[in-house]
Amino acid sequence: MAESASRLGRLLSHNLAVLTDRPGPGAVICAVMLALLVLRAVLFPGTGGDDGEQLIFSQFFQWGYQVRNPPLYTWLVMAVAEVTGPGLWAVNIVKFALLTAMYLFLWRASLRLFATPVMAGLAALSPVLMYFVAWEVVTGFSHTVLTACLYAAVLWLLLRLRDGGQGRVGDYALLGLVIGLGAMSKYVFWLFLISLIAAAMTDRDLRRRLILPRIAVTLAVAAAVMAPHYHWLLPRLGILEGQAGDVAGEGAAFSLRGLGHAAKAAAGFLSPYWLIMLACFPAAFKRLPVGSPLHPMARVIGLQIALVLIMTVIGTLTLPEFRIRTHYMFVLLFAPLWMLLRAEAAGAAPGRQGAYGLALSAALIAAPLGLAGKFLFEPLFCGRCQHHIPYDALAKGIRDLGFTGGTIVAHWHPDPLPGNLRIRFPDARVISTKHGDVIPPLKDGANDQCLVVWSADAPRDGRPPAVGGANQLLSAGIPKDAPTRLIAAPLAGPSLLTGGKTAVLGVVLTPGNGSCR
Repeated sequence: MAESASRLGRLLSHNLAVLTDRPGPGAVICAVMLALLVLRAVLFPGTGGDDGEQLIFSQFFQWGYQVRNPPLYTWLVMAVAEVTGPGLWAVNIVKFALLTAMYLFLWRASLRLFATPVMAGLAALSPVLMYFVAWEVVTGFSHTVLTACLYAAVLWLLLRLRDGGQGRVGDYALLGLVIGLGAMSKYVFWLFLISLIAAAMTDRDLRRRLILPRIAVTLAVAAAVMAPHYHWLLPRLGILEGQAGDVAGEGAAFSLRGLGHAAKAAAGFLSPYWLIMLACFPAAFKRLPVGSPLHPMARVIGLQIALVLIMTVIGTLTLPEFRIRTHYMFVLLFAPLWMLLRAEAAGAAPGRQGAYGLALSAALIAAPLGLAGKFLFEPLFCGRCQHHIPYDALAKGIRDLGFTGGTIVAHWHPDPLPGNLRIRFPDARVISTKHGDVIPPLKDGANDQCLVVWSADAPRDGRPPAVGGANQLLSAGIPKDAPTRLIAAPLAGPSLLTGGKTAVLGVVLTPGNGSCR
């Protein structure tokens, strides 16, 4: 028994060293993200809604695309696509590079917060214990990943200012750049920033840095970065105001339901992290003894979390039918830092650190294994199997029908066809019926063909909205009796596991007319 316990102790110590010392958080997270990038881009022929949306928007540059999200993520995809082409590599490189940067910023911030590199490393890797961070972002989310990266960058820069004497002008300028980029990533960034700055003003050292005249450099740089987009946005805010007014007019009858959604979202985002934390460091959930060596920033981070929750409650009561989704709760990204700072102050024993490190390792290994498993086994039980749709084979079928180029109008539901078709037809102009307000300009040398596509195996007939969208958005003039042709191909994956499932597209191909050419 003693020998087994000793062997387990050595195993936990070695695992802890790998995570926090050699090779350490930076190397570990880079290795895991690289594995996820390769698996995601190589195994799966299709992509989901968020990534597919970016492939549509990134066909052309604008200061804004839709009022619900700023354009920075789209611009990053455009920049990478200039090198890789408009494919899965472009969207996946952006996503996993941002995730990697998020963890690295958290690590650099944690080194300034925690007394030991071991606890700093554990804190930096802790988001892998949150289901939405460790798994959901792998196949979904776009703007949210960018915003989370910039959350971590802001915290790191504030700690640099706090610990850097009078603060260098360059640090203030860099903080302004990150704030400006954050404002261009997702509008919820303002909720995060307001709550963090308000909390930071309660810390004497941070308050001194934030009221120095040099903060004007931060404000100037941030304003310069975000001004063009917000100039584009302001005339369009009336749309959102009208919607908000309609919802607020419904009264407070749904307030409790909205609060329930918000509570569920917060708890869901932090799961199963908080359960693992409770098992490994129960002292962090208790009142700390007077005189515990708790870092002053623990209070700041805790207050930031509290302010986020308070503002969420106020917003839910103001707009009672507005449903808070779980991924909105990325604003709680610093919760593990706060909890582990409390655990460190309570005296985190090496054995408990080792157990926590073991949970982290299991989560880090589970992500790439789970992605490989998803490719192999998801067709056994998935309905639409969006990531397994054989777009290469379907694209070949479209070419065999005679499509050589021009404009593609694709119906979005229930599958994100437009973005996936853009990957296979990079020289065509692709229009999404879901995003009728985002119409790329005609390309020079267009082949004057108009192709309308929809998922023909969907529960609802996709032909009417697809053809109607082409006629309404582009004046295609397609008659109701235009012949439909079907293209089918088996799902990607081992035939034994796909069960003979196929994907079927409905296609109408006509000579170019109106703006559909």
